[in-house]
Amino acid sequence: MNQNYEQMSFTELRAYVVENREDIEALRFLMSKRDLNSKGYPMPVTEADIQAQMEIIRRKINGEL
Repeated sequence: MNQNYEQMSFTELRAYVVENREDIEALRFLMSKRDLNSKGYPMPVTEADIQAQMEIIRRKINGEL
C-alpha cells in the first residue's frame, strides 16, 4: 500500500509503523521526524545496561515516564 506519510500526523504515522513493521520507507520517514531534543540513551554494553534499558522501556510503555 502506498501511503502519503507527509499528510499523517506524527501519532498516526507511529501507529501505522507499529501495524506495518515491514514498511521500511514509513519507518525511515518516522525516524526523520523525531524530536532531536528528546532524551537519548547510550547503547547498552553490559547485561546490567541491557536490563536497565529494558526497565526504562517497560516504564515508558506503562506510562510511568
